[in-house]
Amino acid sequence: MFLFLHFKSRFKVIIVNLLFSTILITFPSSGNELKNVEQQLKAANSLRSSDPKKFNSILNKLIKVKSLSNKQKNDLDYLLAYQVAYSGNFKEAIPLFEKIINSNANIDLKFRANSSIINISAISQDWRQGFVHLNKAIQMMPKVKNSLIKQDSLIITSFFYYGLGQYTLGYKYAQQVKENTKNKRNLCAANYLMIKAKFYLKTLQKNDLEIQDSIELCKMVKEQIYVHDILFYLANLHLNNNDVLLAITLLKNNIGHLEKTKFTPLIAQYNSLLAKAYFLNKEFSKAKQYANTSLLKTEGIGNTAEIILAYSLLYKIALHNNDHQQALTHYIKYAEADKAHLEGEKAKHLAFQLAEHKELEQKNQIALLNKKNSLLTAEQALIKANAENNRFIMIILIMTLSVLILWGVRLLRAHKRIKELAEYDALTGIYNRGHFTQVANNAITYCQSAEQSLSLIMFDLDHFKNINDSYGHACGDWALKKVAEVCKKIGRQNDIFARLGGEEFCILLTSCDSKAAQLRAEACRQAIAEIITTDSGFEFSLTASFGVTEAKISGFELEQLLADADSATYTSKHAGRNKVSLFQPKTTIEQTAALDNSQNIF
Repeated sequence: MFLFLHFKSRFKVIIVNLLFSTILITFPSSGNELKNVEQQLKAANSLRSSDPKKFNSILNKLIKVKSLSNKQKNDLDYLLAYQVAYSGNFKEAIPLFEKIINSNANIDLKFRANSSIINISAISQDWRQGFVHLNKAIQMMPKVKNSLIKQDSLIITSFFYYGLGQYTLGYKYAQQVKENTKNKRNLCAANYLMIKAKFYLKTLQKNDLEIQDSIELCKMVKEQIYVHDILFYLANLHLNNNDVLLAITLLKNNIGHLEKTKFTPLIAQYNSLLAKAYFLNKEFSKAKQYANTSLLKTEGIGNTAEIILAYSLLYKIALHNNDHQQALTHYIKYAEADKAHLEGEKAKHLAFQLAEHKELEQKNQIALLNKKNSLLTAEQALIKANAENNRFIMIILIMTLSVLILWGVRLLRAHKRIKELAEYDALTGIYNRGHFTQVANNAITYCQSAEQSLSLIMFDLDHFKNINDSYGHACGDWALKKVAEVCKKIGRQNDIFARLGGEEFCILLTSCDSKAAQLRAEACRQAIAEIITTDSGFEFSLTASFGVTEAKISGFELEQLLADADSATYTSKHAGRNKVSLFQPKTTIEQTAALDNSQNIF
């Protein structure tokens, strides 16, 4: 009578296909051994469900690798736990997964181990344990960043609710995976779960296109367990439509391939369904053969639907053969299995109701806390209002202060900019004539009162007009900036350096006599003459004519100092340019000339 596959063996599929997504394990850097181990781990991971024999062989080699780090050990333990779970030894597998959860493994590995226990709990019908770990999964999920691992958890949750008979709820989780995954393996699992839900909700038709599409997808990703499970549902649909021969043909054509997977629960289901099909086709000997095979395959699994169906068929076959003693034996076993099955159904429904009750209780507690919070909020409203008012006042004050600071900063910047424009030459960055006059007069007054020497150098670039006319004003501007740059490097920090206008420059030297000033002027002259002009885009000669005077000669008046230095500059130009000349007063020149004439008399 029972046509559908019992949830218990179904949940083992998830252990094969979903829980153990790609595991990246880093092994010690040891040359060829490292490379070989990494290759074996990668191969074992890819073959975990498609070729269990090779998987087991590779793991047997990996456990012999020594000197593994804690992380590597945890990852290998996880694969070994998978191996135990796949073999059907769930009692031994659970402690192995618990050990990983309580270890120092990374959150992804702990999450997978926890998901494995959820699935095993469904298989072993320990629903309370399953809900405990389901809550753990909900708590751990925000910390898990890998989207594929999260999708695996949704698939496991779907399987878990299927075990409780909550197919509508499980269908929603599977649908979430299908809508959000691009991973073909997970898409195969989601399609399979949705087909399973439709089958039990009696909305699946044998001609539905999604059946064949899902089979092709799962074949492509080599998930043979899912493929054979979907075919199992299709065979059930054939039996429901009284297409017994179609069901037999479908099961017979695929049971050989299924047996290669060595996945015992599903093999038992195929045998039990074949037994039923042959019974309906009145081939009682074959029905008995497959029923007994199904019982052999389910040893140690528990009271599954396959056992109930097999004993039911054997009972009916014994009656048909008038073997009443055997019929009684089979009926007793059938009744015991059916009773245990019903108790299991009651247990899982009770567990689900308890979970719902607990959830409702939590919601009520939350509602009560919300009411208390509302009262506290009302009591604190006045305090909060006062705090908000104070906060508003503080914000206004801060904003006002911020505006004043911003305005002050802008004013300071504007003042600084205006000062720069007023004091400095925009092209060369040295003092302009106006600011030079002010600073120079202050320096002259100080040197005069302190009876310190003071000198002034003036220089003019030679043939600068030709440079502008021949190479353009941009080139001329480059020359002016370069001259200011090289001369500034030579000077002292307290020297007063200015551009008086055009190509004319001036340097006021405090605490400096004419000899030192001449040396300084000569250094500047050489630096200018050595300027390489290729950076301007043109090659040309750049020189300057210098005039030098000092306060002892010209006095402590700026205008007179400038006039005398300018006169000395013209002396340099008349002498052939690119020279340094010291200002000579007319009286000194006349005396020198008279002395020369008197010497000529003799």
